[in-house]
Amino acid sequence: MQSRPQAPLGWYLTGWLWLVLPCSAQDREVPATQSAAQNIPAPIERALEGLEATGSAWTAEVWNDSLGEPIRALRDVVWEASKPDEAAWQRLCAPDAQGTWLKGQALGGGAPDWDLQQGVAGGPEGLMEGWKAIRGRLAGPLSRTEWHVEGLQVVDAETAHGTLRLQWICEQPGRRGTMHSLWDVTWRRRGQAILWQRVEEREAHWLTLRGAKPGFVDRSHEVFPSPAYRNQLSPGIDFWRERLDAGLGTGILGHQGLAIGDVDGDGLEDVYVLEPGGLPNRLFLHQPDGSTREVAKEAGLDVLNYSSSALWVDLDGDSDKDLVLATAEGVRVLEQKSRLRFVLAYSFPGPDCTSLAAADVDLDGDVDIYVCRYSSPYESSGLPFPYHDAENGAANWMLENLGSFSFRESSEAWGLSEGATRFSFAASFEDYDNDGDLDLYVANDFGRNALYRKEGKRFREVAGEVSAQDVAAGMGVTWGDWNHDGLMDLYVSNMDSNAGQRVTTQANFLPGADPAERELFFQHARGSATYIGIPGGHFEDRTMTSGARRSLWAWGGLSGDLDLDGNLDLVVPNGFVTGESTKDL
Repeated sequence: MQSRPQAPLGWYLTGWLWLVLPCSAQDREVPATQSAAQNIPAPIERALEGLEATGSAWTAEVWNDSLGEPIRALRDVVWEASKPDEAAWQRLCAPDAQGTWLKGQALGGGAPDWDLQQGVAGGPEGLMEGWKAIRGRLAGPLSRTEWHVEGLQVVDAETAHGTLRLQWICEQPGRRGTMHSLWDVTWRRRGQAILWQRVEEREAHWLTLRGAKPGFVDRSHEVFPSPAYRNQLSPGIDFWRERLDAGLGTGILGHQGLAIGDVDGDGLEDVYVLEPGGLPNRLFLHQPDGSTREVAKEAGLDVLNYSSSALWVDLDGDSDKDLVLATAEGVRVLEQKSRLRFVLAYSFPGPDCTSLAAADVDLDGDVDIYVCRYSSPYESSGLPFPYHDAENGAANWMLENLGSFSFRESSEAWGLSEGATRFSFAASFEDYDNDGDLDLYVANDFGRNALYRKEGKRFREVAGEVSAQDVAAGMGVTWGDWNHDGLMDLYVSNMDSNAGQRVTTQANFLPGADPAERELFFQHARGSATYIGIPGGHFEDRTMTSGARRSLWAWGGLSGDLDLDGNLDLVVPNGFVTGESTKDL
């Protein structure tokens, strides 16, 4: 890609998209530790002044702000009305309205056999028949309707064309259903109103489950009956931020994880829950009846330091689980001396640790630790610069296990220092090329990811070479052989921003920029990435066709056969600062 003498920077707060705005070449030198508490350099301040894409020049965003009204009207008149009002729904449509819909029948909760139906077209009546047919797929009261406007192009002052993604959830006694539908839509202004002119359904997926209970039920209060869960974990992060000193590290983003493992050796998996600074971490021991018992204090694991990641791993070969813990002050290793008695055995100081990955990198029989690190632009650590290819983050660490709870930072010696000063959120080891040793994929925010392939006694960064780089807001990574060909495939969790997808495809976004560079910015907003392994240790980018990219603001991902049908499924957590709402979960 040809380099350009401009660097992007800024936030587009509507939809939480980082938006690029050009700065001159002389403004590139931004200190890696630039704090939000310091004065923002004048050139950056000038860029921030024109930040929001809401001016008259951004016509697609002006249209987008207006589309909520006709979409809500459609919801109220057609899907959530007990009986559709004919006069009301006719007012929604242009006189020359037409629609084309997919037909098919969901078979016992499985995928329907699709056939494109061309007969539903012509006038508001035809459009309404299609809408009612969609509503009839779930045949029950809707408990939730959501929509997202993706691509949007303004044809002229009166007309806009875009892609609309909708989701419905239906609940009734003995039956539950969910449906996703993707439409190509043309809207037309008529006075103050925006009317539906053309709708073509391109994708439709629905699933109907019979039975009163959903596939997953929240049993947290049954599994965690202790006061520790009820009094400490149930209240949201906002609750504790109002009560704890900010200096303790109670951040707004909730970048805490958990670790699952058989800590006490009874054959049952236990859960260690990490907490922001000022709140003790909690260890819940799995009991035979399915409940848990909280024992962090007696085990010596009720750590009050800000904690971001943890791993249960046997570091000394004595067959019990030790704990590796990432905190605000650095990595802490706690040895399990006897059953449920932990003591601090090692520490490696340094801030900004986000997550941990473990593997026997040097094949000496003990486990080494890879540490991802991140300079948070949200909590006054630094600004990524340039936005789409930032390398001014904190350096990642490779902690080589020397035995007897002694470690050596050896990322450079292992070839893991190349591209390792980015904004790393997650990493995962896997022998993706089937050569008998473990390779490492690192998901980076604000830029390109890294794939370190093990070649002899060193790693070599090959992500671009094997077509698995993924330049985006990398937040999580998981491996799995989804097509059963014996080659590992890769799923990278990213930010799925409808606002970003719209803005980065408009003509006045980075005008005159190299098309390849514009594509990188679109990738930051397109959603989670899917890379399918192909022979020769390479990958094929299937992101746009996999069906797994629309994951909202995704923070991670795990692959597993949830329905025991022999195929790997994906579980992708998403959301941002949720607060009291559970809509994003």
